[in-house]
Amino acid sequence: MGTELEQKYVVDSTRPWTVQTQLLAQLNRAGYQVAFLEEKPQQDTYFDTPEEAVLKEGGSLRLREKGKKRLLSVKSMLRSQEGTFLRREDELILGQEADPMAFLSEHLPEVNLEQLRPTVVVVNRRRTYEVSRTAGGRFELAFDDVTYQNPGTGREYRERQVEIEALSGTEEDLARVVSALRLPELHPAAESKYQRAVRLTAAEKAR
Repeated sequence: MGTELEQKYVVDSTRPWTVQTQLLAQLNRAGYQVAFLEEKPQQDTYFDTPEEAVLKEGGSLRLREKGKKRLLSVKSMLRSQEGTFLRREDELILGQEADPMAFLSEHLPEVNLEQLRPTVVVVNRRRTYEVSRTAGGRFELAFDDVTYQNPGTGREYRERQVEIEALSGTEEDLARVVSALRLPELHPAAESKYQRAVRLTAAEKAR
């Protein structure tokens, strides 16, 4: 078990690479060291019951596939405000000896596991950087080119996001990083990716 502390933004721009360059420059001017980590595709499949029992509790059940790695995650919301999310996160690497059903029973005790089904798929091209400053925490900065897919209808919705996750440090350290990023194209995300995927693919369906 652990906690996940991050800031999420939706990018409102037709030139995302310009936004990325500007953000990295702002971090450098604020005294942060920025190092490129990787750029890789990943696919997240979210599961829920027909009544959206997991979603209604502000949580998510996600299978992440990144290369050969498959990671099962259960998240529950502890607090969210103006794009900052503090969540409990429990993870299980699939392919090891641990039993996935036992893991789900432990962390989703109120959910009927037999009713779980894929609800949305998030296909993401993610470019990540490490951001750090002496005595100021360490963070992962991610630029996401996201496609939300509804597996039932085939509906899709695309957008770009920026995420800053604290790898070490305090909420105050995260707030200082966030204060360095000042671009009108950045809009704090009021929802998680799962919440947005459900809402936006449903909106597409209703049109």
